[in-house]
Amino acid sequence: MVTKLAVREMWISFRLLAVLVSFVGVGVTVALLPAPLPTMMPRLAAGLGLATVVVAAITAWSIAEERRSGRAGWLVARSVSRGTVLGGWFGAMAGPAVIGLACAGALGWLAASSVSLRLAPVAYVAPLTAVFATALGAVAMGLLAGMLLPAQAGVSVVVSVGLALGLAAWAAPEAMALLPGGAFVALGSLTEAVQGAGGAWRASGIALVAAGALLGLARLAVGRADL
Repeated sequence: MVTKLAVREMWISFRLLAVLVSFVGVGVTVALLPAPLPTMMPRLAAGLGLATVVVAAITAWSIAEERRSGRAGWLVARSVSRGTVLGGWFGAMAGPAVIGLACAGALGWLAASSVSLRLAPVAYVAPLTAVFATALGAVAMGLLAGMLLPAQAGVSVVVSVGLALGLAAWAAPEAMALLPGGAFVALGSLTEAVQGAGGAWRASGIALVAAGALLGLARLAVGRADL
């Protein structure tokens, strides 16, 4: 019920459309601007990274607005647990992000297949899966920030942290091996000559651990938040 209400609110406010367009637009751009694989993959990775930051920002803004407007408190006052409110919003944000990312990934594969005949599907799916996991972590980070801070402050924090992690991952991928952000490096470095999936699967695990930790912190935060 909470997820359905959250999706309806996102649809009315056009934020749901913004989440979908941020990902699908990246895939469309890559598909319409063909380039050699070493150029295409960094474009796709950078675009998906920015879209992930957008999703985190929209999540932080949305949950902070739910608290400010009293809608979250209204649900809690009617016997909906705080954890259910958090889980409902996680599903409402993660679902559209995953759908948009799947569309972008499919368009990216079609574009890559048109310029490369030796790209293994597993080599492409592995880093894309890591991006999926990173997007879940971004949603969890947005929920945590939105539960602790006002809307504008929460957006500023998640955008700053997201961009900082992304830039650090590109600048020093070895140092970022144990932090989220490696998924985009793995995707961007994909070429016909380099198709190892070990780093991508490791990035998936790191992102899922980070998402779980952030969700745990968000669950603690929602128990103390003023709804």
